[in-house]
Amino acid sequence: MESLESYVVGICQNMCPDEEIKLREKESLLHTLEVVPGTERDRKPKADRSRMVKTFCRSAAGKSMQDPKNLRPPNILLKTLNYLLDDIISRKDLPWTVIYDFVMDRLRSIRQDLVIQNSSKAYCISILQPIVRFHAYASYRLCEENINSFDPVINTTHLQECLKRLLCMYDCCEEISGKDGEVYSFLIENRPHFEALYLVLNLGDSEAIIRPLNLSKIWRTDVVETALELSLSYTNSNFIRVCRLIKQLPILLQAVATLHLPKLRRTVLKIMSVAYSSKNLIFPVHVLKSLLLYNNDRDVFSDCKYYGLEVRDNGICFLRSSFNDNKMLPPSHQDFVDQKLNDVSVSTLILFGDE
Repeated sequence: MESLESYVVGICQNMCPDEEIKLREKESLLHTLEVVPGTERDRKPKADRSRMVKTFCRSAAGKSMQDPKNLRPPNILLKTLNYLLDDIISRKDLPWTVIYDFVMDRLRSIRQDLVIQNSSKAYCISILQPIVRFHAYASYRLCEENINSFDPVINTTHLQECLKRLLCMYDCCEEISGKDGEVYSFLIENRPHFEALYLVLNLGDSEAIIRPLNLSKIWRTDVVETALELSLSYTNSNFIRVCRLIKQLPILLQAVATLHLPKLRRTVLKIMSVAYSSKNLIFPVHVLKSLLLYNNDRDVFSDCKYYGLEVRDNGICFLRSSFNDNKMLPPSHQDFVDQKLNDVSVSTLILFGDE
């Protein structure tokens, strides 16, 4: 068992410490999701203590981050996590960018409290799994937002950081035997999904590819094998197979995988501009649409024009000299992913996954 003797243990039994509630109410630093309904437009909105959630705060000189009164014990962190990823994340009365900003900040605070207290692996795994899913889901849902509303680089940084820490927790748990090992085996039953997510997120990365090769057979399930084959196909420039394999993944992994499509499509179009370079040859648009998972013919034409290719006779005229690969389109939503996401509860997907 892990020893917590040298670490502080939080005693705050609310989602937000009293000290912070008083300070933020006094300084009018309440989020719209934390005020008493009806007081939003008051000069000093009133704090709804049942909805206040501790904010993320960096350590500063003269300020202790280890005051037990301001630290929430692991069971309260779990309660707070469920509140954020169930009650808040499913709200329809606010733009999802606003909800994302609020939830992301409060999840950082949860992670901070976990680290300060050196919480057990069991709690860390239970909390990190839905946090990873949240950032993975957000990376797709908000991929078309303006940079001022959503920064994909910052979100990906948090996603990678949380996912790598989670995988490290899995590795540590695997080394534990006996009674503790039995407990951890129950907590890591979703491990294959996150092993696959690491592969999909880091498509073609050699370090990510090597990791599953060293996993125990018990974790090399179908979803991991599919993700590994996907990454190897990407590395070998078998992009058509990559597109086929994407549709074989669970929905959240599909969503993340489609974020690689802009780069993949640009590479394929560039290759075709060399292989099919001819002023007289017209490549059928419907074939490109099917091969590269485009939503419709219009999107194919739009991408080809963006890269300097000529569109005529309901097809594409590839010319090596015409292709402009000095720019790349941003990710966008895909119909086959959106249709599946519309059929699932966001909170259920993030809290419990789609394994």
